[in-house]
Parts: sequence; C-alpha cells; structure tokens
Amino acid sequence: MSTSHPDDKQAGNLPSRPPPSSNHTSSSSNNSHGNGTRDRSSRFAPHVRPPGHRSQRSGHRTSSSSSVSVSVLAVDPIERFKVRCAAYQQPKEIVCFSYDEERKLSMGSDDKLSYYCEPDIQSANLSSGFPDRYVMREPVPERLDALLESMRHVNSRPRDPNTPPLRPAFCTWRGIMTKVLCAPFSRDRWELGATLHDGTIYIEEHEKRKDLYGSTDKDKLMSYMGYKFEALATIPFPPAELSGPSDPRLAERDSGTVNTNVQFCSVFKTKIGVNSIVMGAEVDCLLADRKPERDPQSAYAELKTNRVITNERQQQSFERHKLLKVWAQSFLPGIPTVIVGYRHDNGRLSHIERRRTLDIPRSVRGTQPGIWDATVCINFADAFLTWLKEIVVIDDPDTVYTIEFDGRAASLLRVETGAEGPEGPFIPPWYRGQS
Repeated sequence: MSTSHPDDKQAGNLPSRPPPSSNHTSSSSNNSHGNGTRDRSSRFAPHVRPPGHRSQRSGHRTSSSSSVSVSVLAVDPIERFKVRCAAYQQPKEIVCFSYDEERKLSMGSDDKLSYYCEPDIQSANLSSGFPDRYVMREPVPERLDALLESMRHVNSRPRDPNTPPLRPAFCTWRGIMTKVLCAPFSRDRWELGATLHDGTIYIEEHEKRKDLYGSTDKDKLMSYMGYKFEALATIPFPPAELSGPSDPRLAERDSGTVNTNVQFCSVFKTKIGVNSIVMGAEVDCLLADRKPERDPQSAYAELKTNRVITNERQQQSFERHKLLKVWAQSFLPGIPTVIVGYRHDNGRLSHIERRRTLDIPRSVRGTQPGIWDATVCINFADAFLTWLKEIVVIDDPDTVYTIEFDGRAASLLRVETGAEGPEGPFIPPWYRGQS
C-alpha cells in the first residue's frame, strides 16, 4: 500500500479480469469491438497543435530552456484505441531489492518479502495502533535511484560475450505506467519528466503532493489502514513454520509497529507493443511457502482495502475507478492475485475477497455506460510510449522533457537542459556511462 517512490500503490478493492492470450494481452484483444483488422498505427496518430501555440505554463524554466509547440497525444476520439489489442509480453523479474526499517536498500535481496497469512476477521481492526505505532517514511522524492541501481546491478552480472547489456527503450516505476494505462478513463492530471540516456528513455514523476500520507488526520488514518491490513495479513516467514492458529507470533501482527520504510520491490522487463520497458514495483506478499525461481510473479499477490459497499452508487464508483487502478497495478507486473479487505468506517474488518487479476476487466464489462476497457488502456499506453520516442530525441542525461497530462491529452510542455531543483536532471553521475 505504500507511496514510496512514484510506485504509488494506494488503491481500493475489486472484482474481476484482463487480457488472456499467450502474450498477456487484454481480454478483448482479438475482436471484442469488431475492429481487429484496422491499422493501429494510423489510428493512434497524435493530434498536432497549430504552429505558434505556446503552453500556458511556458514559464518556470532555468538554464538552457525552450518552450515547445509540439504534437499532443489526445485520448479523444477514444474509438481509435478500440482496435486489436497491442501485445503485452509476459513480465519477467530480472532482480529484486528490499528496504529495511531504516530505509536502507539491499540489492538482490528478498528479505522483506512477506508471506500471506489471513488475519482473524473477528478481532482485526485496521485503526488499531494509529497514530502511536505508525512510522511514516520521510516524504522526500526518491526519483529513479533504486531502479537505476537495479539496472546497474543486472548489467554487472557475468554474461555471454555475445549477449548485449540490458538496454530497454524505457525505464520507469510501475506507478507511473499505472497512470498512463488508466489515462483514457481518468480525469487525473499528472506531470512527468523524461530523459533519453544511452538509448533508453527514463521517466520520473514530477510529484506535486507535499504530503504522501494526506494533509489531515483523517487522510493519514485512511492511509494507515491500508498499511495495517498488510501488517495483519502477512508474516515474515513461511506459514508452514507456524505451530497452529494459536501460534503467539500471529498476535504480534496487531501489536507491532507499522513502518512504511519497509518494502520489497520487484524489477521486471516486458514489452508493450514493440516498446521494451523495465519497471520497478512494490510487491505486498507471497502466496506460497517459497518464492518460485523461474516465475516468482506467479506467486505474488496485491493487498488492497476498501470501505464496505452498501449501495449501488458505491458499487458503480468502485467498478469505474477503484477496479481500474487495481487492475492496472496488478496487470503491469504480472501479479495474478488481488486480495481485498473490506472494512467499516471504524476500521473493523468485515470480510476478505480474493480475485484473479485477469478476471477484472471482464467483470465490469457492460455494467454501466462508458465503463473502462482494458484494450483501450493498453493501446493508449502503447501509443503514449511510441509518441514519447518521437519527441524525446536529445540523448543527454542533463536534458529533461516535461510531459503533462491534463485529463484528456498528453502534451510536451518544455525541454530544459541544466535546470536545477526537483524537476531538473535526475540521472545521477554514478549511473552515467554505464555499459
């Protein structure tokens, strides 16, 4: 549930399904809209701003900077994304890392990967321990450093002389691609920084929030309850080692401190269409007594919380908004299972549901007008990455392209070289020149 680096995982609960197919693509990937034979490349062509158009945000530039009047990738007309679904390659974990209680990173370690162990619903209260036993991570931008360290680690491994180093077209956090995937059906606004370095486009979020945990006590409590559910639903050792349901270590889950510094992250490679990409994502827990060596994602699970749904309006909002984000977060890293804890306003746990990620899109299809479509989401993400490759062309770690999504279209706001501050260059000196 944490909000660490841009891999923002705060969401709610869910029902069921995305893209089957051997390539892990959308459930409506073949002909759900009857347009499977249309030419995708022409339909995804970006809209172009008239010559001389200048962004309203053309200020805020330092050093060598230029205001840009370039193409815009618009969501509408959305029908052009209702074509055969772009292939999404089965994600493959290439490395993992853990953060400890002091936020110290251990590369290649799964020490902080927890094991799922269902909490006692009769006694579970997600507000228990707030705020006295709550350690909140410092809300400072962590940028892409851990992901870049992961890339360096992978490329430092011994490899066959004929095997080139890992150099994807894109590298970013899962949280950022979640925003892109959801964009066609979301009015959320966001801003990204993109830098082309040695043939790879690195993408970070220009984080506007000053407080990752909310500005009010109620916001902080809502955030806490998500973390508390993770604490109550996991243990740091395989469940097979428990002596039974009365094992005293199970009770320690409620009395312990919730520390948001602690994380386990998976770094994986995949492709959206022809666009290769490496992403990093926090993983909540493992649904097995040991982590599989060949396909660890097959045993991973996402943990979510949601307020108990009591009327049709709440159900529709849940399907339209919460399920979209939950599906996108789980689909991107290939996590097959989502476990949702439904809570009352006082924090008491009502019940727990387990859902298959690949069932979520199908479960909402046709439930209400304008409901989201996984095929459109994947096709838009493919178009977005292809569009970025067309505009992010200066291969220079000191040059940052600022991309804005205003709720209906992505546009290039500015290109800056040598700027200072939180929106300046984010490729650190130690990473430059990596082979």
